[in-house]
Amino acid sequence: MATYAPRVRSKVDVFISQLRARAGQPVNITEWSMFFTFDVMGVVGFGKDFRQLEDAKEHSAIKGIHDQMAMIGLLSQVPWFLYMVGSIPAISGSYYAFTEYCYRQVNEKKALWERTESQDLTDIISWLLKAFKDNDPSAPPSQRALGEDGRVLIIAGSDTTGATLANAFYYLATNPSVYKQLQNHLDTLFPDDRESFTYEQIRDIPYVEAIMRETLRLKPAVPSGPPRVTPPGGLQVDEVWIPGDVNIIVPQYVLQRDDRNFVDADRFMPERWLAENKGKMVLNEEAYFPFQIGQYGCVGKQLAYMNLRFAIVLAALNFDLGLAPGEDGIEFDTGAKDTFTLTVSPLQVIFNKRMKA
Repeated sequence: MATYAPRVRSKVDVFISQLRARAGQPVNITEWSMFFTFDVMGVVGFGKDFRQLEDAKEHSAIKGIHDQMAMIGLLSQVPWFLYMVGSIPAISGSYYAFTEYCYRQVNEKKALWERTESQDLTDIISWLLKAFKDNDPSAPPSQRALGEDGRVLIIAGSDTTGATLANAFYYLATNPSVYKQLQNHLDTLFPDDRESFTYEQIRDIPYVEAIMRETLRLKPAVPSGPPRVTPPGGLQVDEVWIPGDVNIIVPQYVLQRDDRNFVDADRFMPERWLAENKGKMVLNEEAYFPFQIGQYGCVGKQLAYMNLRFAIVLAALNFDLGLAPGEDGIEFDTGAKDTFTLTVSPLQVIFNKRMKA
């Protein structure tokens, strides 16, 4: 992760500079959060900058995947059919175009990597290419699978984090006391310089961690979770018997909003995660698993946290924020859709420059 921190920081600096240029004006933070996280995955995943932040425009290939998220959400429960549909341009349209774009990125990176004598492991795809070349048991089993990993990198590593960051800004904009407490805490930690800090300095700030955890509790990036298959002999869950070889899901969204697991479960209360409150307000921490658990847990968890920490900390140090006039956030909050990942609506937020005290 230390290798990636400077690249993430370079993109978050562009993100902040673009917000600064739009200070006092309504900003669609959903769009800009996606620009940021997809750009980060470009430089970290492929060593290639999509430059959406600089261009203030969604990359055409990425627009294709957003246009098709409803189809992915519907067909993700029957992956063989999704794969078949995704292979037919006349049916899948921009989804096919996005898939082919990802394959091209992997092939271009592979050709460049093979021509490079040092074959440095500078990004995620380079590690996969090395594993593939070395016939490592963990490597993608085929060239096609390697291309699929490239596609997963962009979707799972960017779309989920972008939605989470947008949700974090929504909760901070609609809970001004929380945002003020965050700013006060950060001002104490960084009284003289609001820009020059390392990732290690912000990695374990309890209140920042609490905001991220509470956002992911209320709005998990994959609300229903991926399907799992019951053991051949079946599975007993309390009084319910589930036959073997059946697809099941354990939806984080439901469990993480259950009052049996969290006090006032539908309320945004980051303080529930602070050490002094956790035992009283988190009744069953095992019900919190936004990144999944076990061997299928999200491998990109730490990169997602890095994106969120940098963006939240730098935004709070630089800006006061609130919903734009005419924006009540209701459609953003209640209109989110489970399309395998969480698809969120536009949200107009105003960022005002903070004056240093």
